Amino acid sequence: MAASAPLAAQIAARRRAVFAACKANGLDNDARREIVRNLTGCASLSDCTMGQLSEVLNHLNRGKSGYAGRKRTTPTADRAPLLAKIDALLAELHRVTGEVHTLKYADAIAKRNGWAECVDFADSVALKHIVGALHRTLQFKLAGR
Repeated sequence: MAASAPLAAQIAARRRAVFAACKANGLDNDARREIVRNLTGCASLSDCTMGQLSEVLNHLNRGKSGYAGRKRTTPTADRAPLLAKIDALLAELHRVTGEVHTLKYADAIAKRNGWAECVDFADSVALKHIVGALHRTLQFKLAGR
């Protein structure tokens, strides 16, 4: 999501993502409200701040069918932002498509294009290429292709 988007639009998009994650995990309204109440103390999603919505979404995405985040080596300081962006794009692909895209998906992109055998071995230039490829994939999925 663009940083230039108004905060209200970002909050609305985050709420939609929470609803989608609940649907993907098979949770009904009562279960969703209970999770929101336990994690944030808010009565509903409309009372939550952006940070609280992120906390709820992270909790829901760590379920057995959701994106569990990065599970590999600790990156160096120059590669950390690019790896974080790859993780964010994979999570967004999961949100948009409903299919879990793990780091194996990014590894396959890197290997298929000859940039590296896996994301952990890619240099910063290759990581930028992987971010670009994932961004293009996300744009195609958002366009409905």
